Amino acid sequence: MISMSLDVKDLQPSKLEGVKIARAEGDGKTVVFDVIENLYTVNVGDRLELIIDEAKPSDLDSYDFCGHGYLVVDEGAGYSLLSLWGILYKFTPPLGLKPETKYYLCVRKAKS
Repeated sequence: MISMSLDVKDLQPSKLEGVKIARAEGDGKTVVFDVIENLYTVNVGDRLELIIDEAKPSDLDSYDFCGHGYLVVDEGAGYSLLSLWGILYKFTPPLGLKPETKYYLCVRKAKS
């Protein structure tokens, strides 16, 4: 399992209605991801806990958002790009994920 703590640094509008693009940093990683406002919201300054695992988390209800998807770009490109039913998460540097493997990604706001 990959676990990281991230701080939301930037939030920009997307070309898609109801979607924003967030940039978060932490644990030596930068993550750029889609925020679908009908699913969950984040704000600049939020601290997020994010996990990625091949196994479905047993505590799904404790997360603001969970989805499953696949690596869609060879990590030789210098980043990992996960697509969760079209919701994109781009991690720099790469995470060392395996192609053709289903991953669960879950996000929640860290408790103060």
